[in-house]
Amino acid sequence: MIEIGKVLKGVSSIDASVSSKVVKGLTNNSSEVKEGFIFFAFKGESFDGNNFIEEAFQKGAILIITDSIIINQNQNIIKVDDINDAASKACSNFYNFPQEKIKLIGVTGTNGKTSTTLILKSILEAANKKVIQIGTLGLNPKIKELNTNLTTPNIFELFKILNYATMNQFDYAILEVSSHALAQNRIKGLKFDVTAFTNLSLDHLDYHQTIEQYFKEKLKLFNLNKENGSSVVIVDNEYGKKISYLKPFVNQVSRESQNAKYFCRNVVLDCDGIKASMIYENKQIDIKSMLIGSFNLENIILAAAISNELNISENFIEKGVNNCSTIDGRMQLVKNSQDKKIILDYGHTPDAYLQVLETVKENYKLSIKVLFGAGGGRDHSKRPKMAEVVEKYSSECYLAPDNPRFENINTINEDVIKGFSNNNYHSFDDREKALMFALSHLKSDEILIIFGKGNEEYQDIEGVKHFYSDRDIIKKFYAN
Repeated sequence: MIEIGKVLKGVSSIDASVSSKVVKGLTNNSSEVKEGFIFFAFKGESFDGNNFIEEAFQKGAILIITDSIIINQNQNIIKVDDINDAASKACSNFYNFPQEKIKLIGVTGTNGKTSTTLILKSILEAANKKVIQIGTLGLNPKIKELNTNLTTPNIFELFKILNYATMNQFDYAILEVSSHALAQNRIKGLKFDVTAFTNLSLDHLDYHQTIEQYFKEKLKLFNLNKENGSSVVIVDNEYGKKISYLKPFVNQVSRESQNAKYFCRNVVLDCDGIKASMIYENKQIDIKSMLIGSFNLENIILAAAISNELNISENFIEKGVNNCSTIDGRMQLVKNSQDKKIILDYGHTPDAYLQVLETVKENYKLSIKVLFGAGGGRDHSKRPKMAEVVEKYSSECYLAPDNPRFENINTINEDVIKGFSNNNYHSFDDREKALMFALSHLKSDEILIIFGKGNEEYQDIEGVKHFYSDRDIIKKFYAN
C-alpha cells in the first residue's frame, strides 16, 4: 500500500488532505478504473481521456492527472506540464523502481525485431538467465494475469510487467521498441543496458508521413542508454550506416565489412541452415543454425553482439544460437500429410517479402506461389510495391485480406493490384477461401509462401478480432 504523496513524488505537490490517501492502481484507461485508482487523462489520436474524467470519478478514482487546461477546479484534478513524464515517474514510484532491478535490452527496426529478440532470449537462457520478452508475440513466457496487444505496451502495462519480472527474479527484459512507442513517448523514463537496430524500410508512413521522420523516431532509442550501456547496429543498410555516423559511440555489426566491430567470415547459406564465424576483437564465435537466409544471419549476429555486450561467454552464445532452431511464424515450414512445401511468414512490408523470396529462390529449386495481403488503415504507399515484389518472384499469387480493420477489403485490394503488371494473380475478399484455393492448386514441384499472419490467430475486421489461423486452415485442408 502506498500513499498518493509518495506516488506523486517528483510529479506534483498535492494538498495535505489528499496526500495520505492510499493508491491501489494507475491507469490511462477509464474502463480499468477501480476504487482507489489514479486516472491519467491522456489526449490520444482517437480518444481524449479528459472526456472520461467524470466516469473515472464515478468508478472510484481518487485523483486525475492531466496536461490539458482544467475547466473543473476540483482539488482532485492535477495539471502537469508533461503527462508522459508524470505517468513514468508515478509508475516508477508506485512499483518501487522495477526498471532499476533488471537488465533492459531494447531492439528497434522495421524487420527482424522478433527474430532477433527470440534468438537473444535463447542465448541468455543457455547462460541460465531468466528472461522475459515483450513484443509482437505478446509476452514470452505467457503470463496469465498480464497481457498486451501492442508491440511495445503503454507505460502502465510496461511497469506492471517489469514489476512482475522483478518480483519473480527475472534477470533480463527484452523489449521490441516500435517507432509508434518512441513517437508517443510510451517508454519515457526507461533506460537500457543495450539498445539495438536491425534495419529500416518502407512501413508506417500512414503515421510518420515520410521515411526520414520514421527514421528520426527510431533514432530516439539511442538516447535512452544507461550511463554504462552500449548500442549495436547492423550497418549493412543505409539507415544503419546513418545511425553509426550520427551516433559514433554505437558498435557496428556487419555480415561482411571488416571495419565493423563484429563481422562475419566463412559464411555458408543453404537450405540446411547457416554456418559462419563472427569475428570481434580477435575472438571468434562459431555460428551453426537451422534458420535459413542472409536476413537470419543478420538477426543472429545482432543477437550475438548484444549478448557479448552483456558479457555472455562465447560458448553460451554458440549454444543459444544452435538451440533456436525455428522461429514460430517466421520463415517457418509447415508440415503436412502430403509433404507439400508451405512456408508461413509474418512479413508485411515489401522489404520483408524481398528477403524471404530471394532466400526461397536461392535455396529451393521450386516454382514459387505467394498468398499475401495489405492491412487496412495502414501505409497505402507500400501496397503496390508489395505486388511488384511478389510478382517478380512468383509464378502465381493470391491476394487476400490481412486485418482489413475499418477499411473496405476491395479498396485495399485495388490499391495492391496497381502494382501488378500482368494477370498472374487471383483476388479474394475472404482469406480462408483464398488459402483453400491456393492449397488445392499447389503441386509437388511448387512452394507456397503465405505472408502476413505468421502465427497470428485473428482477423481484425471493423474493430472486432475474429479467430482465424492460416495454420489451422492448412491442417484442415490436408486432413480431408
